[in-house]
Amino acid sequence: GGPRKGENVNHPLKVSLEDLYNGKTVKLAINRQVIVGEPTPCRTCDGQGVVVELRQIALGMVQQLQRRCHDCNGLGYRAKMKKERKVLEVHIDKGMRHNQRVTFRGMADEQPNMEAGDVNFIVQEKEHDVFKRKGADLLITKTLSLNEALCGFEWMLTHLDGRQIVIQSRPGEVIKPEGRTGGAGGGMPFVKIVSNEGMPSRGNPFVKGNLYVLFKVEFPEDGEMDEATVAALRKCLPGAPEMDLEYDEEEVEIAHLDHADVKNFGKGGVAASQDAYDSDDDDERGPKAVQCQQS
Repeated sequence: GGPRKGENVNHPLKVSLEDLYNGKTVKLAINRQVIVGEPTPCRTCDGQGVVVELRQIALGMVQQLQRRCHDCNGLGYRAKMKKERKVLEVHIDKGMRHNQRVTFRGMADEQPNMEAGDVNFIVQEKEHDVFKRKGADLLITKTLSLNEALCGFEWMLTHLDGRQIVIQSRPGEVIKPEGRTGGAGGGMPFVKIVSNEGMPSRGNPFVKGNLYVLFKVEFPEDGEMDEATVAALRKCLPGAPEMDLEYDEEEVEIAHLDHADVKNFGKGGVAASQDAYDSDDDDERGPKAVQCQQS
C-alpha cells in the first residue's frame, strides 16, 4: 500500500470579498523540516518503530510489553533534519467560498519512511460593509424615502471590481415596505434582483449569481407633514379614504392609536400578574362544585 502519509498542516487565510470576486495570487512563506541525506533504519528497534520489553511480575511469570521507540519516535528510521523556508504562491480563484482550501501536496514536514503531508490554506471570507454573500448570490440593503418608493429612484453602486453601476427604477415601479406574507404570519422583506451581478462561479467565472436588493422604506414621522401636504397627497394618491362617516359623537366611542410592540401580544389584562391571585393550595384550583344541604 506504499508508505504512510504524514499529518497535514492547515493555515487559515483571511480573504476579502473583493479578492474572492476578482481572484488574487499571494505569496506566503512556510517553515518546514526536510531530510538531509538518506534515512537509516533505527538500530534501537531494528526499523520496527516499537521495542519489546520483558518484565517479571512474579516468580516464573514474565510480562511482555510493547512500546513506541523513543529514539525514532516510532518511525523505524532515523535521519538528519534541517529547517527549510519555502515561499508558496497561493492562487485565490474567482468565486472561491468560505472554508474552501488551496492545497500544496507533500509540502508539510518530511519524516523518514513516510510520505510528507499536505499544506492546506483554508479560505476565511472577511465580512463586507456593503455586500452579504450566500453561495454565488450577493445581497445589499437599500433604504428609500416614501417619495422614492412611490415616485422613482436611482443611486450609484460601486461593485466589487470597481465598476460603477447606476440602479434605477422603471417608470411606474413601486417599492413596497414589505413583501408577501410569510408562512409564520410575518411580512417577508421586499426584495428585487439585478440579474447576473452576483459572484462569479469558481471554475466558470463568466457564469455569475444575482445581486439581491433588500428594500426598506422610511415613512414620515408623526406630525412631520402639514395639513396642506396631507390634503395634496390624499388628492393625488389612489385609494382615498372615506372621511365623511355619519355618526353621533354622543353615541359612539372615538379611539386613537398608541405605539406598541407585537412581542407583547397576548400579555395584556391580568395574565402577567395571575400568580398573585392563584391559591396557595394547588388542589383548590379550578371551579368548585356547589354543595346543597337539606335541613
